[in-house]
Amino acid sequence: MGANVPYLSLTQHSQSISNLERDYMTNLRTVTETAAEFGKQAKESVEELGRSAGRRLDEARDETGDALHTAASSVRATGRQGCDAIGGFANNTADKLDATATYVEDHDLSRAYAGLRKYGRQHLAGSLAVAAGIGFLLGSAMLRMSHSCAKTAKVA
Repeated sequence: MGANVPYLSLTQHSQSISNLERDYMTNLRTVTETAAEFGKQAKESVEELGRSAGRRLDEARDETGDALHTAASSVRATGRQGCDAIGGFANNTADKLDATATYVEDHDLSRAYAGLRKYGRQHLAGSLAVAAGIGFLLGSAMLRMSHSCAKTAKVA
């Protein structure tokens, strides 16, 4: 046998394999822990995004309702200054604006979101198919937009 060929005894070989197994298990445990932490952080981020979006939607809903009530008051005030025919029309329009404002203020989006989540849990396969379809459509749209932006940049 050649002088440069290393020779490991059975004990050394066994220890080497044991060290490799230990390193492998340590790396596997580290990867698992990192993946679990990443998943936890992603879940927390998505939950916070949902809460933030819900707050913003509630604020927009309240602002829209207030703006509609203000418009209704303005229409009534303007209608009182005009003739009787315009006044009746203005009051009817103002009543419809008030009804719309009340509807917007009373229908909470968080209840609709909770109902949608419940439906998604009951119909998991269909919900996943719809989500995949929406993701595909959004991805296609974003790809088209990025290609059109690239073409515009080349022309300019």
